[in-house]
Amino acid sequence: MNTVLVIDDDSNICWAFEQFLQNLNYTVLIASNSEDGLRLATEHQPDLVLLDVQLPGMSGLEALQQFKSLHTKMQVVVMSAYDNIANTIQSMSLQAFDFLPKPIDLKQVKSILERISQLQQARRSISTASEKIIVKSSPQLVGQSEPMLEVWKMIGIMAANSMTVLIEGENGTGKGVVARAIHNNSSRRHNPFIIVDCGALPDNLLESELFGYEAGAFTGAQEKGKLGKFELANSGTLFLDEIGNMSSALQMRLLRTLQDSEIERLGGTRPVAINARVIAATNVNLEKSVKNGHFREDLYYRLKQVPIALPPLRKRSQDISLLAQHFLERSSIELNRHFYGIDDQCLVLFQNYPWPGNVRELENTIKSAAVLSRSDVILPDHLPSEIRNFVSFDLDNENLRRTLFDETFELAVRKILDSPNTLSGQSNLYKTLTNSLDKELILALRQKTDNNYSKMAKLMGISRTTLWQKIKTLQI
Repeated sequence: MNTVLVIDDDSNICWAFEQFLQNLNYTVLIASNSEDGLRLATEHQPDLVLLDVQLPGMSGLEALQQFKSLHTKMQVVVMSAYDNIANTIQSMSLQAFDFLPKPIDLKQVKSILERISQLQQARRSISTASEKIIVKSSPQLVGQSEPMLEVWKMIGIMAANSMTVLIEGENGTGKGVVARAIHNNSSRRHNPFIIVDCGALPDNLLESELFGYEAGAFTGAQEKGKLGKFELANSGTLFLDEIGNMSSALQMRLLRTLQDSEIERLGGTRPVAINARVIAATNVNLEKSVKNGHFREDLYYRLKQVPIALPPLRKRSQDISLLAQHFLERSSIELNRHFYGIDDQCLVLFQNYPWPGNVRELENTIKSAAVLSRSDVILPDHLPSEIRNFVSFDLDNENLRRTLFDETFELAVRKILDSPNTLSGQSNLYKTLTNSLDKELILALRQKTDNNYSKMAKLMGISRTTLWQKIKTLQI
């Protein structure tokens, strides 16, 4: 970053900014009103605009929208001494990069300059293949890994027939997406796709939802009765999500329905023929539930005519980057914003994180980061702390050990350099740095190896005696 535009009608503030920024080797442009500022911004396209709210003529907040339309990479920081809460909210809603209350803290300004420099570096590091997120309508199915290739094949196979399908997988793996893909690629695609969450309703309501009821079937029943989901899905697909939560009594009714292709409404006296293709999904091990007596064995095998097992996200790490880009495209459409891409450091963090919430957690992470980002790049600062701070310990993986060292070393260096005495010549920088690194690494290894000092020494490449000496010296 080279150029900063300061717009403020207070000449003293402009002079102070000019001196401060020039000492940091920035080119500084000065304007006393929004109109002159917009003209300078059009001519010079500065990297950063420091914009006061209270200006003669056009206010800073009015000008903010025009600055954002001039150049998508131009960042605007709003400054104000009045109505800070209201101005802060309005500034951030208008996509300001940040808000600074007056009097200005120059440390905050320096921090903003560093963040923008990091943003520009991230833009340069993003590969040309994904330089800019193109806003388009993307398909729901994303993935090129070997496990997902097998899933795509099964979707195609099952779309060509109307057999019952059981989709198995952890929460958030995309069972509903796969069910809809089977339906959308089948001959039933022009007919209804009905979803029933078997875990969201109590038994009596779930039964009436599935099978419907006649008028007066029970207290509170509608006068004209109600069609059940099996009938509403006629000639289409009925997706029974979380089938493992269904009670034994309903399991029996469902089995009979699948065998006979007919239902009987609650309070009804005659069977009703149905033609609904059933796709069931579960996040529990139904085979184990059968052994435990919690799920009917005959229904299990009736549902499992053709099973599709969805891998957790941690088992398809090759797809994480593709999925992240896909969700950023969708966020771009939802937020009506353009995004340049995702910083490479984020992608490294994504690869190391185990994703207990699977694809759904990744989707929510990207959505949240897109909202929090004040620019067109997703940076590590925009990610949840559990992802930023997660450290993966695979003792047999050399790459992860190297990653652990790099991350720990970077943390130690930053901590030492931020100390007020570091650059004053009053400290032994090398000794302070190595001691800090040793301390951070030993504390982390203690936690992750359950105080196994032999394993700790092996990971650090030192003897147990040397390790104990370090612990004694560092008093940890």
